[in-house]
Order: sequence, then structure tokens, then C-alpha cells
Amino acid sequence: MAKIQDKNMGYYLLKKYVDFMFKTAYRKVEYYGKENIPQDGAIIYAPNHTNTLMDALAVLVIDKYVKVFVARADIFKNPIILKILTFLKMLPINRKRDGMENLAEQNEEINNIVVDVLHDKVPFCIMPEGTHGTKHSLLPLQKGIFRIALQANDAFGDEFPIYIVPVGIEYGHLFRYRSSLLLQIGKPINVTQFIEQHAELNSPQQINLLRDELSERIKKLILQIPKDENYDGTLELSLLYGKEQKKKLNFKGNTLINKYLSVKETIKNIVVFLQSTSKEEVQKILDMAADFSRQRHALGIGIETVLKSHIKLDIIRKIFFLLLGLPYFVFATVVTSPISLLSVWLCTKFKDKAFHNTVKYLISFVLLPIFLLLLWIVFTIIFSWRGGIIFTILFIPSFFFLHEYLRLFRLFISDIKWLMNKNLYRKFTEIIKGWEKIQK
Repeated sequence: MAKIQDKNMGYYLLKKYVDFMFKTAYRKVEYYGKENIPQDGAIIYAPNHTNTLMDALAVLVIDKYVKVFVARADIFKNPIILKILTFLKMLPINRKRDGMENLAEQNEEINNIVVDVLHDKVPFCIMPEGTHGTKHSLLPLQKGIFRIALQANDAFGDEFPIYIVPVGIEYGHLFRYRSSLLLQIGKPINVTQFIEQHAELNSPQQINLLRDELSERIKKLILQIPKDENYDGTLELSLLYGKEQKKKLNFKGNTLINKYLSVKETIKNIVVFLQSTSKEEVQKILDMAADFSRQRHALGIGIETVLKSHIKLDIIRKIFFLLLGLPYFVFATVVTSPISLLSVWLCTKFKDKAFHNTVKYLISFVLLPIFLLLLWIVFTIIFSWRGGIIFTILFIPSFFFLHEYLRLFRLFISDIKWLMNKNLYRKFTEIIKGWEKIQK
């Protein structure tokens, strides 16, 4: 237990590197609600879970403080991995799907360690859904987080309060490296106060109430779309109408939070209208939006392209920057090719695309500094120390430039396809006009 809390200089240096590499894995990062983090008690972070390891890292970089996490127990079986994960303040937790043998006994031991961690006021993070999902819809919350909270409250709730802090994480694209990240921290649940207010209930009843409360608080921080036959249509319509909704809400600036709030408002309106007398009209628009989404994705046309106002001018701008950056793109492709090829190959081994960003992050995290060192030595030997310095300056941004260049090229192709597809454009216009008509 003591090892978890040790002020290990190696850990703190590693955390700074982890934080830096995590932020460079995204083009845009926005964090909100840090003022909601309690300062007077034990903290249990409860984020939604959509992007495997990246969700945990998103919580880790909230601030400079050490945090303890749990991960599925099967990945701790390798002795080397065990040492690495222990160094990174991660604990194994068993799931029902991994087998029931000694499940309760093993998890009780971990829970006791977690309670000790919380008693030392070291923040703890657990994904309350228990597994990751790749839709904008919160999965049912598991009981583990609440059992830990109640156990901690029994152990030291009379000393200081225990809080569960809801966290909402939204990615611009779940499976694409260098996308965007929006993280919001919601109002905490004071578990100690909650238990006092519901002292007449037994533990299972208290857990059920806590689960309902936490679920509602997380849903307020994410794009919560009902997982029914209208899911695809609702998501597409809310994205397509996001720009117009932003104008209606009088939002200024191209921030992630403004985009999120605009899309969330449209989702809310869709749900309301589906329960009104306009249900049939709304259903027709949703069906059109779902069909539009299928065609758009089949053609490889991005939502950013669809929402552009001056696409021809933007295509010219993209051509200019693609030509300007071509020489450095060739350099970046060559010097980072082993890293890129290994990332692509490893991603093919994971059927679940939710792991792809994690794979790319870990590969760049491990190999970029190694390649930089090796190639610096080679260039220094061949071209002297000046050559080594010049190469270092050129190499450091190369991996990230490569992905930005590929993104620009992908958007360029997307723009061309959209410009050529008049029928799809007419369908988009029809959807927007139809939704506007329903709202009047």
C-alpha cells in the first residue's frame, strides 16, 4: 500500500511526459468544471467510458496530482506488465465475465486497498459503466464504485466526506488519432451527506439511489442519445443542424463546448418532438438523416465538409498548404515510417476500433523518444553535432505534422467529393429545411 503513495520522482517525471504526449495526441483539448473538484475530502472520479485507456489518461491530466486507477485483472498476469502498471498506480479489478472463481474475495482485497488510498486523500478513478461503449449513450452503471464509496464512508466518513465526481468525456472522433477532446467535470455527489440523509435505507437501496443520481449527472455531461432505431438519424441530424443551432443559441467562437451544447440542444429537441403531435414528420426527417449519414460515410465525406460555407475557397486554401507542406511531409513520412507502419499493423490486430487511439498513443509514447535518440546519434556521427541539432529540430514535430497533413488531405478529398455530389447536397438542404419547418 505504501508504494502507491510514495512520492517517487520517476513517477512525477513520467507523468509530465504522459501529460505532454496525451495532449499532443489531440488537435484540440478543452477542460471545464475544475472548480467542481472538492478540496475537503476523498475523491472518486467517475467518467463515462468510450475510448479504453485514453479515458483514464484524460482524467489523469486534469491536474498535477497523483491518481490511482483500476484496470481489468487479466492484463496484470504478465510479470513485466504487472510492474509497469503498479508503477503507474493501477490496480487490478476482476469482472464477472472473467470468471466467478474467487471474484468476491479478490475484489474485496482491492477495495480495501482503494479505501486506504482514499483515506490518504489520493484521488481514485473507476469507470462506473464497467466496460467501454462506442455510442453516445451511457451504459448501465455497475455497483462497484458505490460499494467502494460506502465502504470508505463506513471506514472514515466521520473524519471527512467522500465524494463521487461525475466526469463527461466527448471525442471529436473515437477512432481517429489527433481528433479533439472535451472533458467536463460535474457537480460532485457528497456520499457522506447522502448516506446521512438516507440512513433509513439499507445498503442495496442506497446504492440504487446513488446509481440513479450519478447516472443522471454523467448524462448531463455527454451527448446522451437513446439507443433505439432512431439513434443514427438523431446523431446525424444533431450534427447537421449544429451550426444553425449555435446561431440560435447566440454562441460566439468555434469552441468545443459551444459545438457540444449546440448538438446537445438539438438532441433534446428531437426527443421532445418525437413525443409530440409532429412525431410522424420528425420520424420522416430522422429517416432521411440516417440515410444521409450512410451515404456520407460510404463516400468518405466528413461532417466538417458538409457544414462549410465557402467550400471552393477552402479547397484552394488546402491545395496551397498541401503543396507548401509536401517536402516536409515526405521527410516526416520517411523518418517516422517504422512507427507509423507498426501502429497500422498493431491496429489490424484489434477488431474493436476503440483500442486504435490507445495503440497509436502508446506506440508514439514509447518509440518517438527512442527513434529521436538513435537518429540523432546517426546524424551527429555523419554530419557532426550541428547536423544532429538540425535533425532534432526537424524530427520533433514530424510525427504530428504527418497526421495533420494526412488530415488536411483527407478533408481535401472530402471537399471535392461533396462539391461533386449535388444530389447529396440537395438532400442535406431538404433535411435542414424540414427540421426548421417542424420547429416553427
